[in-house]
Parts: sequence; structure tokens; C-alpha cells
Amino acid sequence: MAAAPHELATGTGDVTVHTGYTILRGWSIRESATLALAATVIIRDGTDDTGMIVAVIELAADSHDTVWLGEGIQCATGVFVDRTAGETEGSIWLG
Repeated sequence: MAAAPHELATGTGDVTVHTGYTILRGWSIRESATLALAATVIIRDGTDDTGMIVAVIELAADSHDTVWLGEGIQCATGVFVDRTAGETEGSIWLG
């Protein structure tokens, strides 16, 4: 099955990417602050920052992370991006 991209606009705030059952297929996220700093993004199965942790992405200043998960990871409740440090932008791939 093909994956559909869901854009993460540049920012520091948390984002509800999807509500309801989906499959997390991957992501491409970069640290995007004007004054580069480390950033941390936690992808959760849920619709807020209490959902189960699915992935933790630690980014050094001026770095990025792109991961394809193949068959993916089932997320029963939704996909929530919990930005716990720094500024990031990118895309979450669901299918």
C-alpha cells in the first residue's frame, strides 16, 4: 500500500497528525531553527502527549532523519507528534 504524506509545518508546537486507526510508514524530519539547536520529536499512538510512544527522534543541530518502516507500525488511536525540544519541520507518512 502507498503511503500518504502529512506535512509538519515548521514549529515547536505539538501536532495531531491523524485521528483514528492508521499505519505509520515513516517520516522525514529536519531540525529547522534559525539558530540551530538540538531537537527531539516523539511520535505517539494517540491524539495527545499521553499516547503510547511509537518512536523517538533525536536531531542534532542542522540535521535530519528519514526512515521508511516498510509494512509500518499500527497506530490504533491516531498519530500525534510531540515536539519536546527544538524546532522541526517535515513529513509523516501514513498508509
